[in-house]
Amino acid sequence: MTLAELIRISNRNLLRSKMRTFLTVTAIFIGALTLVLTNGLGGGLRDYVEKQVKSIEGKNILFVRRKPPTEDADRARGDKPREYQETQTDEQGNQVDPNNLRISLAQAESLKRELPEVSAVTPFYYIDAEYITLDGQKKYQVGLGMLSDGIVQKTEAGKTIDGAEQIMLPVSLARAFDENINALIGKTATIGYKTGRGGVMKTVSLKIVGVSTKGMMANYNSFVDAATARRIYDEQNAGTDDYNLFGSLTFRLTTANEDRVAAIKRTLGEKGFAAETFADRDKRTYDGIGILQIGLNLFAFIALLAASFGIVNTLIIAVLERTKEIGLQKALGMNRGKIFLLFSMESVLIGFWGATFGIVGGIIIGKIANFILARAYLESFEGYTIFVFTIPSMLFVLILVCLIAFAAGVLPAFRASRLNPIEALRYE
Repeated sequence: MTLAELIRISNRNLLRSKMRTFLTVTAIFIGALTLVLTNGLGGGLRDYVEKQVKSIEGKNILFVRRKPPTEDADRARGDKPREYQETQTDEQGNQVDPNNLRISLAQAESLKRELPEVSAVTPFYYIDAEYITLDGQKKYQVGLGMLSDGIVQKTEAGKTIDGAEQIMLPVSLARAFDENINALIGKTATIGYKTGRGGVMKTVSLKIVGVSTKGMMANYNSFVDAATARRIYDEQNAGTDDYNLFGSLTFRLTTANEDRVAAIKRTLGEKGFAAETFADRDKRTYDGIGILQIGLNLFAFIALLAASFGIVNTLIIAVLERTKEIGLQKALGMNRGKIFLLFSMESVLIGFWGATFGIVGGIIIGKIANFILARAYLESFEGYTIFVFTIPSMLFVLILVCLIAFAAGVLPAFRASRLNPIEALRYE
């Protein structure tokens, strides 16, 4: 008996009791539909976060910051005030304030010397700007960020920053200057900013090299190169108590070897620093989405579990109704394995048809929801598609439901295969 013949016979057997089969398939359909929608919801969230987060990327980049006091230490201290610690001197002679989580430029350079795989260290320069203008046009308020050495930004037009005195504009700001954002590439923008000494307004002219793809930061901020950021930072912060103290740094590494990167992280950890890569940040985000998706899928699994009892009931009744037929098939030479396979195939087909209809129904519902809700409630979340359906996730639903259906059909199939042909032929 070929697989095609087995499927044809199993489908024909299911259609003997159309109403019972329909109700069982409907129960599977509801569970599969729920599973499809929860997977689509998780896929939509993942897709949106990926678009937002991955607008800025970099290879061989470590983000480094001082480790904050541990939660265990905070709990052990209770409501007691934190003890003040005197400023210390590290092995390289740098002054280290244990009460301050910021990193000095001298400490950063010492770390670079100790770690030969670090090719460049870039502090995060916090800078502020007042306005941006182009060719004497209207002035617009602007937020400024910086791209560290080795970090690139995805673009809608032009390219990412690759030199000094360059700037990338967000899409909304670029379109305020010119709807044809490609026409802005190569033009000069003027940034106005106030210095820290009496708030004197100064300007800097920067070449527009690109228009950023939308992301969590790129929606609003314009980005400049590290050299320009350093220049503005110096003029705004020189002489202040916090000058050359930074909340975080980026290290550009000469190696992408996972073992070496892990060793660098451990070394930094022993020195009181926390380090992570872009991959670490992405994993933390996606792990959170995965946990949410698992929680949502539990509701679908409960529905599928309930539906599996329907499969058991349907096939047990089928075994009772076809006892004589099974006895005759065995008397004519059909062995236990083929009987077991026949009833198992019927259970799998119940799961297959329920999952197929559930996938089709889920996609239709998801597309309608995307169309309606995106226009009614998601205007402030541009680019967010509530339900995103992918082929791997749909195949996962189909295979999972068929496996659950097969497991539910094992007991009735085994019972059918164990029937004594003589007793089965006598069965009334």
